Amino acid sequence: MGNQLAGIAPSQILSVDSYFSDIHDYEYDKSLGSTRFFKVARAKHREGLVVVKVFAIQDPSLPLTSYKQEVEELKIRLHSCQNCLPFQKATLTEKAAILFRQYVRDNLYDRISTRPFLNNVEKKWIAFQLLNAVDQAHKSGVRHGDIKTENVMVTSWNWVLLTDFASFKPTYLPEDNPADFNYFFDTSRRRTCYIAPERFVDGSMFATESDQTTPLVDLSSNSQRTRGELKQPMDIFSAGCVIAELFTEGVPLFDLSQLLAYRKGHFQTEQVLMKIEDHSIRELVAQMVQREPEKRLTAEEYLKQQRGKAFPEIFYTFLQPYMAQFAKETFQSADERVLVIRKNLENILNNLCSGGQTAKAEKQEKASQEFSSSKEQGLVVLVSVITSCLQTLRFCDSKLAALELILHLAGRLNVEILLDRITPYLLHFCNDSMPRVRAEAVRTLTKVLALVKEVPRNDVNIYPEYILPGIAHLAQDEATIVRLAYAENIAHLAETALRFLELVQENNLSSEHDLNGEDTEETLHPNENYDSELQALHEMVQQKVVTLLSDPENIVKQTLMENGITRLCVFFGRQKANDVLLSHMITFLNDKNDWHLRGAFFDSIVGVAAYVGWQSSSILKPLLQQGLSDVEEFVIYKALNALTCMCQLGLLQKPHIYEFVSDIAPFLCHPNLWIRYGAVGFITVVAQHLNIADVYCKLMPHLNPFITQPIIQIDKEIVLLSVLKEPVSRSIFDYALRSKDIGSLFRHLLLRQKKRNGSIPECPIPEDPAIAQLLKKLLSQGMTEAEEDKLLALKDFMLKSNKAKANIIDQSHLSEGAHSGVIDLGTLGITGRQVDLVKPKQEIEDKRARKHTKQDSNLNEEWKSMFGSLDPPSSASTPSTVPNVVVAGGGGGGGEPNGALAGERLRSESSSQTLNLPHVPSSAQIPDSGAAQPRKTTALPTIQVVQSITGASTYQRRITTCKAELQQLVQQKREQCNAERMAKQMMESAEWESRPPLPGWHPKGLLVAHLHEHKSAVNRIRVSDEHSIFATCSNDGTVKIWDSQKMEGKTTTTRSVLTYSRIGGHVKTLTFCQGSHYLAVASDNGSIQLLAVEANKPPKSPKVQPCQTRFLDPKEEGCVVDVHHFNSGAQTVLAYATVNGFLVGWDLRSNSNAWTLRHDLRLGLITSFAVDMHQCWLCVGTSNGTMACWDMRFQLPISSHSHPARARIRRLLMHPLYQSSVIAAVQGNNEVSMWDMETGDRKFTLWASSAPPLSEMQPSPHSVHGIYCSPADGNPLLLTAGSDMRIRFWDLAYPERSYIVAGGANDSLHCPSVFYNRKIIEGTEVVQEIHSKQKSGSTEDTPRRGPESLPVGHHDIITDIATFQTTQGFIVTSSRDGIVKVWK
Repeated sequence: MGNQLAGIAPSQILSVDSYFSDIHDYEYDKSLGSTRFFKVARAKHREGLVVVKVFAIQDPSLPLTSYKQEVEELKIRLHSCQNCLPFQKATLTEKAAILFRQYVRDNLYDRISTRPFLNNVEKKWIAFQLLNAVDQAHKSGVRHGDIKTENVMVTSWNWVLLTDFASFKPTYLPEDNPADFNYFFDTSRRRTCYIAPERFVDGSMFATESDQTTPLVDLSSNSQRTRGELKQPMDIFSAGCVIAELFTEGVPLFDLSQLLAYRKGHFQTEQVLMKIEDHSIRELVAQMVQREPEKRLTAEEYLKQQRGKAFPEIFYTFLQPYMAQFAKETFQSADERVLVIRKNLENILNNLCSGGQTAKAEKQEKASQEFSSSKEQGLVVLVSVITSCLQTLRFCDSKLAALELILHLAGRLNVEILLDRITPYLLHFCNDSMPRVRAEAVRTLTKVLALVKEVPRNDVNIYPEYILPGIAHLAQDEATIVRLAYAENIAHLAETALRFLELVQENNLSSEHDLNGEDTEETLHPNENYDSELQALHEMVQQKVVTLLSDPENIVKQTLMENGITRLCVFFGRQKANDVLLSHMITFLNDKNDWHLRGAFFDSIVGVAAYVGWQSSSILKPLLQQGLSDVEEFVIYKALNALTCMCQLGLLQKPHIYEFVSDIAPFLCHPNLWIRYGAVGFITVVAQHLNIADVYCKLMPHLNPFITQPIIQIDKEIVLLSVLKEPVSRSIFDYALRSKDIGSLFRHLLLRQKKRNGSIPECPIPEDPAIAQLLKKLLSQGMTEAEEDKLLALKDFMLKSNKAKANIIDQSHLSEGAHSGVIDLGTLGITGRQVDLVKPKQEIEDKRARKHTKQDSNLNEEWKSMFGSLDPPSSASTPSTVPNVVVAGGGGGGGEPNGALAGERLRSESSSQTLNLPHVPSSAQIPDSGAAQPRKTTALPTIQVVQSITGASTYQRRITTCKAELQQLVQQKREQCNAERMAKQMMESAEWESRPPLPGWHPKGLLVAHLHEHKSAVNRIRVSDEHSIFATCSNDGTVKIWDSQKMEGKTTTTRSVLTYSRIGGHVKTLTFCQGSHYLAVASDNGSIQLLAVEANKPPKSPKVQPCQTRFLDPKEEGCVVDVHHFNSGAQTVLAYATVNGFLVGWDLRSNSNAWTLRHDLRLGLITSFAVDMHQCWLCVGTSNGTMACWDMRFQLPISSHSHPARARIRRLLMHPLYQSSVIAAVQGNNEVSMWDMETGDRKFTLWASSAPPLSEMQPSPHSVHGIYCSPADGNPLLLTAGSDMRIRFWDLAYPERSYIVAGGANDSLHCPSVFYNRKIIEGTEVVQEIHSKQKSGSTEDTPRRGPESLPVGHHDIITDIATFQTTQGFIVTSSRDGIVKVWK
């Protein structure tokens, strides 16, 4: 800024916090040190901590504005420099000039002396980044001017940021006056000097201090500032000094006096440079700090020069670009960093390996070493990024991912990194708040420490003083899974601790003779020290092992035995293995309820016995005998297996072997195959260890009752198995074993055996009738004399087992509530929570509920209760009225951040809590664990990354795994519920239940097919749900099936694929059963048939098979006039109406009537009817124009409304959108109206007649005979056809777009010109078809009708209309003259 400032004495000295009154949005935190030049403080800002540098204005004439502009320009230039951190803001006030930049905790000077100390790889990485930072700044046209260790910031993950660019400081300093140097550059007061020697000039160029009238530098003179321009070699020299200090453990290369001497050639740097061990680095520094600036290269040239030498290749090819991404604002969360690294781990390792392989070596061995070295160097840098995130991780998944990363990389790292960098964080995770993390941390710690093959001298006591005390608390952890993990790994930890101790002992012994008289206590008495350390280690581990062996949870004890109990025996030695381990293990057999624990005992006892020795056989004998009579057969097998192994190892004395043989031989006829195999295995091992005399004298007598013939090779398992007798029957064995008086049974069986042997003349009849009945039952199950002998052989075992089972049953009666595997949530005080399986707005998804929310809200409560409402239950309803709920579990853990999603609140109804979980894949809610606060909610975090208001990417909280599983469970239950609801909602008629027309479909009236196979009037057309076929029925007594695919005009001839004519009479109506190819047809002869249409692959034609037939009484019931089919859960109902007023629901599954209704014939004869999609109600239309409603649930008539003109109802449909409305086609004026059956109002009318709309007179006799309704684009469209032989397309959303699709054959060549007008008449919306006047044209304008222009329309009344889709939409119509036409 100016050299003269060093001589200005401030008139008033203020503390740094006093200047914060002039700056807003910044809160003073603490001082970071002050000098005469700058006062430095740390401040708080809403975006984080910042460094504030305050320059107090003593001389108002200073041109600070120009310097401010220079700082701002510098910020712009360095914006894209990843390793540069310029001042981000400059502010001028009346009292001071203030600079702001981001706060970084450590500078390089502090980091050099901070544990864990930097290793050689990290030092190279920092030096590499420093040169990159200088290179980036120089390429941006910026010179730093004050590079020193205090201005090189190092993040926790060793990312270097070059900061405090000092272009405003003077370039040249007087060599004979240190005041300017102290004022501007020696802020640390260490007298270290990093300034290039050429920046010190002769003092005669400056004014002296005695000349008070002349400033040292004329700040207003631009020439002085130009003359003092910073140059690149100056920064290179300073960077070289920093690198030298980095590699000499903080020893500075120069202080001020040394640099001035070096400038004159009176000081040499070799003494300091020789402390740098790496030759390449030493050479690099020597070149950078050369006295002549012209000999110094640029930073870019040094980077190229040292590529593959001082700096590994991997720094250039992978690490620099990869690590740079974490320096961006995108990665502000430690959780995200860890997850990104885990995701890219395979790619990272591949790049690190390839980076090592790029270095070409002359020899294979050298190449291999370089490959390994480069790979390790890259991993060390990566580990620093991972470990920097560990203490700030928030989510369980992230912590588990970090542990997974550590374990994956640990095998590739050296001992110092594992012990100094990895182990402290693993112990940190052992104290985590999440049990899963603590458990996984123990496992990872065990595996990492097992990789340590040598122990550094400074870590000799790491186990007894650091690791074991750090995890000691886990033995009493409140979470069972943590104690499980500890029990699973304590043997491995003890083994590793012993190995550490032995390694230290070996090192002490090997170094004993190398100390040359400087003996320490350890080397003077190595054995005594080893013994004391071992004893202390034994006590520490023993305390935790005893705690785990006494754990209240059996699974912890079982885990400890199954995972290294033998290792613990080796660790403790024979005496403690017997006193500590075996004494506790024996108590496990007292637990009669957990057979897994008893089985684990026999799995583990072999290793313990093998270590303790044969002396333990007398202790183990009763325990093994107890196992042979265990109530659980699996435990018996494990005891047999343990005995076999102990016999193989010679741990059983011969008298004990004989006793076991007598106990085990009867198992050769045991019904359990595993037990028989176990007995065979033991006997063959015994035969192998006995001499031949003992085999035949001691062993064979026990085997003879159970083998079919004598054998010689008893020691061969396959031989013994081949001669075994058949085992006792399982049913007989179990029945006898469950007997209450099994002792009396065996006494009687023994008497029967003695009678068979001739010992007694007669066997008395049992006096106890229960024994007689038991014996009779056993004989009925096939018990023979041989079976009796086998049961008697198993007598001792069965008596003991029966007694043991009785004791267990008695204990279970004492504790009725403790059923194995059953958790009683009520006894735990857990409040049940409920989740709505039917979402409040789910009914909107129903096709009939798309557009009628407003209309449905107008219904009165009575109508809603009858017909059902699409709105959810009112808030006043009790929990019992909320349908389809599931208990989602209780007692959810607290501690998650609050902030529920808007509009989704936990609502408390009565005493229970109901939770509304929205169907959102990435977010949901669970209730707080506090039952006293039922309205408190906890928002689950989301997984996606969203953009904040400022544009920076912020990482939102992610959803935890357990809550994701809860969501999956709720979603699964919802899907099940929806499937059930779908089954109940299959009541919608096939016209809109199956595939609706494509949005924007407008048929053009082009004739595709003219079908004339019927010989009489065609009455009905029905299309299957999937539109593959459609069916027609006719007065000629036939039903014809047509292939929809063949109607596309691609074939030369179009014929029906099937004709069925075994019905009789005139077939008046038919319908497809929903979701199938079953076809119900009804004839005027009173018959109803259910036909199965079996589709075959072409060229074979489909077949039809009659399934069921019902004949109606023509006099009583009359013939069928209309028929519909729907599914209602457990029933599949074919509903039909007869001319005599019968409405019958025929359950096709049970072939019985589900319901029967009797219509009042005074309202008129039934002509048509329609069923509500929810099966709540149906509506019938009559010949007198009456529409009568029935409640199908209570089978009662509800209401009836009549047409004002009493005109006959020809067709009736349910409206697809409006809940309580029907669409009716009535006689005359081509009228089609929508009626609200709740109020009886006619809401909407289509009027294709020249008569005045809604008039009761009928100048037009034409009527609509066929009607099709389908919602398209959310708005229904109607197709109508009738006696005027015209097909009309009605667009109900935009009636003006309606038109005539095809006219009749009697119309002119073209369709009549019409338009449609909408008006309101007496509250009814009417769409009227109006014929436009034909303009008179010349003869030439009128096309002539030639023989080729035949009329395409119908010649007779159109009786029905339907649509189907293949690759496009088609209309199919039928007429009274037997014609079927297909249009598009």
